[in-house]
Amino acid sequence: MRLVNEFHLSAWERQHAYSSEQALDHVRQALLDRQPIEGLDELRAGLLIDIDSEVLEPLERGSWRLIRAEADYGDWPIPVRIIDQKIIDLMKNPPAQTSRSPRIFRLVDSITAEPLAQQRYVATVDGQAAQRRTDGEGIAHLFAQAEVRQISMEVIGV
Repeated sequence: MRLVNEFHLSAWERQHAYSSEQALDHVRQALLDRQPIEGLDELRAGLLIDIDSEVLEPLERGSWRLIRAEADYGDWPIPVRIIDQKIIDLMKNPPAQTSRSPRIFRLVDSITAEPLAQQRYVATVDGQAAQRRTDGEGIAHLFAQAEVRQISMEVIGV
């Protein structure tokens, strides 16, 4: 519930306003129970004397209205779902996805057998080269399709 000045009411709020008698009962009870009401501070700010009996007078006159909580739910239109038939068909029968298998290699120094951590290298997979870097343990992670025929690796700067 909230109090709104009659001057600021929208048509939607006007439909969800309590009658003066009902509003007086609700506000009177809220004041007795010391329950907060949204808009009460704004109403009190416009009063000459800020006492509860003066709060009730604008409600009696109808210059302030008590709005039901359901007015805040809004009159939201329900969106119409429009999905292209091609998208629905793809969702029902997705195209086959190429699988990529992880290939893991540990690059080590040929003399000391220490892992080559954070070492740059060039990986060539079926003729396509890409520059990469090993992780902190000297592991080179390559993701390639299962039918890969040739993988070569060249360490840079060693």
